[in-house]
Amino acid sequence: MAQDVEEQVALSAQVVEQNLGFGDQVHQPRPIDHLAGFRSRKAAEAAGEELVAAGYRIDGLYRRLLTVWLEFSAMTAVDHATAAAFTREVVGIVNRHGGTYDGWGGFLVAADDEGAPGA
Repeated sequence: MAQDVEEQVALSAQVVEQNLGFGDQVHQPRPIDHLAGFRSRKAAEAAGEELVAAGYRIDGLYRRLLTVWLEFSAMTAVDHATAAAFTREVVGIVNRHGGTYDGWGGFLVAADDEGAPGA
């Protein structure tokens, strides 16, 4: 069953609002980690190939109980427009391979920081 993209976009908007509340400079790029679960390694690997083609880096692939988890990341800003765009992109890819997107996260960038620490 495919995930509702707009529901995931709304959840992303909540994360952006939380980050803004902490003083995050959301327009500054930083490493953002994503997680998605799949029923098979084959599906996770196929999604991973598509994610790499879209500019993401695969950081991990492992099985826990009945789920194969795919960890991936990209350097990106997390303002509302950017977060909505990458959420739509990622959920679309994950849905095409029968997976479930578990969301994203990353470090906050303070006003006096020049950027987030490297990954």
